[in-house]
Amino acid sequence: MDLRCRKTGCKYNKDLTCMSEKVNISNKLVCTDYENEKGKEIKDFSSLIFSETPPKIADYRHLNDMNLSCQANCLFNKNGHCISNGITVNAALSKEPKCMTFMKP
Repeated sequence: MDLRCRKTGCKYNKDLTCMSEKVNISNKLVCTDYENEKGKEIKDFSSLIFSETPPKIADYRHLNDMNLSCQANCLFNKNGHCISNGITVNAALSKEPKCMTFMKP
């Protein structure tokens, strides 16, 4: 699983990759482990992702042993655990850190 996050103000975010050992997605699709790090710069890279100068993205982090729980009514929710190949948490400037990989079953 690959876990990408565009909430750049979170203490677990390193070059658009989540470095947390556990992530919980609530039934409202919100990442409940998000923690704002005081003084950490918030950048919105959304417009740069497909540009000629894309932002630096950390290498793929293999997350087989990561605890990724999910309470959402989602196609990828299997007994409270996410079985998607990867998830993305929304843009830096949005209010809540929401899972963008959500699909209705």
